Amino acid sequence: MIIWIAIGLLTAATIAALAWPLLRETGRAADRRDYGLTVYRAQLKEIERDLASGVLSEDQAAAARVEIQRRMLAEDRQQGAVGPGAVPPHYRAFALALAAGIVPLGSVLIYLTLGSPGAPDMPLASRQAEIQAVAQSSAALTGEVQALRTRLEENPADRPSWLRLGNALRQMERFEESAEAYRRAAHLEADPESFGLYAEMLVQAQQGIVPVEARTVFEHVLASSPGDPRSLYYLGLAAEQAGQPRAALENWARLQVISPPDAPWMTMLTARMESLAAENGIALAPLREAARQEMGQMAGQRGGETPAAGPSRADVEAAQQMSPEERAAFVQGMVERLAERLKDQPKDEDGWIRLTRAYGVQGEPEKARAAYEEALTHFPDSVPLLTGYAMALFPPGTPEAEMPEEFMAVMRKLNALDATNPQALFFLGNEAARKGDTATARRLWTELREMAPADSPLREQIDRRIEALPN
Repeated sequence: MIIWIAIGLLTAATIAALAWPLLRETGRAADRRDYGLTVYRAQLKEIERDLASGVLSEDQAAAARVEIQRRMLAEDRQQGAVGPGAVPPHYRAFALALAAGIVPLGSVLIYLTLGSPGAPDMPLASRQAEIQAVAQSSAALTGEVQALRTRLEENPADRPSWLRLGNALRQMERFEESAEAYRRAAHLEADPESFGLYAEMLVQAQQGIVPVEARTVFEHVLASSPGDPRSLYYLGLAAEQAGQPRAALENWARLQVISPPDAPWMTMLTARMESLAAENGIALAPLREAARQEMGQMAGQRGGETPAAGPSRADVEAAQQMSPEERAAFVQGMVERLAERLKDQPKDEDGWIRLTRAYGVQGEPEKARAAYEEALTHFPDSVPLLTGYAMALFPPGTPEAEMPEEFMAVMRKLNALDATNPQALFFLGNEAARKGDTATARRLWTELREMAPADSPLREQIDRRIEALPN
């Protein structure tokens, strides 16, 4: 009897621990916002220090500032989708129901299956041995981390050590440090797996909330590795958290299509999709069929046969065993097939977006720019395509002095389509200030300033630009 009382108390405590963060939504949102503010302010201060010490030139510092301001704009844009960092009510309700229902049921089932309610207590010596083993494991991980850091100080280009460091820190649940280690590994060799691990650790560091940077990384991974399960899942989660249930279900439908029927995540994924679809009145069957056709087209034709609904377990295992060269050739083949299909079926906006992103990830900016230009002849008012084209014309890190006129033409069109577009307000204000049109610059930047949260570093930067304008 005592064991069941203990289980009940522990279960209640677990539910309370899971529910509390969901109930105090605004506090958690503020924590995430404060974390972002701290990071951006630190980056801006580092730029000023590097400029003062001569590490950066004035042009390089200006380009770095613009890049950070772009990130601020993206962060504020996403937070504005559901309020500043808020978790949508349906997501919060689902999570609370999950905690209240599945936690106790799962705990009891697992205990009845694996436990022994009538077994005698573990002898004290055995318990002490188990505690000692855990302590030794923790000490071993700490020692491994220290040794890897020492090795990387001597040779920062040692990619395998960065990966091992990321793995060790992940086991220790030091997710922010793990993310940084995976990021360093990914930039030494841009493989999708390292980038995916980096983005996943960013999510873990934010307690399951998908930040803008992680979402961007997952999109790039998906462009180079269509059908990457991790990216499809987290992009679906990001869409759900942003209050976009259809986009969430579309990504998860793609994940369903490419997953083997007995994949361990299928039961939970299916239940989550059905719940979200029911809450929002969305039919799942058409989404699944569209995903099946899309993934089939991306896989291409095999000997004239229609592709199956999704790859078999053998296909998945074969893809996982590909060498980097084979995987690169496989991805290149899919990109080429997509480009050929768009020649015959150009009225596919999503297809153009995937193609342009794929070219960007593959490091082919000229092809990306040409694809954007062709896509915009078919979808001249597409905000996603115009935004991507602008980034291709004026890549991050480019000095403002090298900003092409074509970029500003795109900004003007974006502003005409959406007068609240933050990128357009920011860069059109820059253009007006350069031309001496102080009134226009002040008006545009003031509009942008009012859109940003009061404590946003973006607002601080805009205030500085407005103050620097001549009276």
